[in-house]
Amino acid sequence: MLRVCLLAVASVMSVGVPATSGEPVLSHYRGVSLGDSVQVVVDHLRLVAADVKVVHERPTLVQEVTWGPSRVTSIEPDPLAEMILTFSAGRLARIAVSYDRERTQGMTNEDLQEAMGSVYGVSMLIATPLQTTSTPSAERQTIGRWEDAETLLLLWREQYPNRVGLTITSLAGDQALQQAIAEGARVDAAEAPARDLPRRIDEAAAIQARAEKIRQDNKAKFKP
Repeated sequence: MLRVCLLAVASVMSVGVPATSGEPVLSHYRGVSLGDSVQVVVDHLRLVAADVKVVHERPTLVQEVTWGPSRVTSIEPDPLAEMILTFSAGRLARIAVSYDRERTQGMTNEDLQEAMGSVYGVSMLIATPLQTTSTPSAERQTIGRWEDAETLLLLWREQYPNRVGLTITSLAGDQALQQAIAEGARVDAAEAPARDLPRRIDEAAAIQARAEKIRQDNKAKFKP
């Protein structure tokens, strides 16, 4: 059973990764690549414009798409649970993948490295045995690493919740993405009071109107 899971992960991972005689292309995953436009990714994954969510509009547009394989039309069980694709200024900057728990159950770090290695080559990290403790840690453990001049790919495992995932980022683009997200959060926080003011005014007016209605009703009905 373990061997079947391992082969399934390796075979599905290879979908969309072009076979070349040179070095593995780390920036590709499931037919999309870092640097692709939002429209290219939407078309490839057969999504609609409404599936693209805006994370921050300013100072840099940051968008996000969540995608998972269809469990109805899939002929072979897909180990992929979902992937979150993040765009900065209209270009794909990060691919964050999480795998189905049942499809990776029982697989060791060595098994997972072997599966990824069939697509991306030998990991820069040596696989270590899975550490099990009586109190699972939520801390993410990097169990595989691949890197070239432009791309960083990290294979990781979490014990709580128990899951395995893959993160693919552009070395140049990820720093800009992180700065855009941080600055976008700062701008949103700074403008939140002004955006919230009309709502708070309306709520105060509604409370006052209800209080006045209660006063008038009680005044009309009150008898000493």
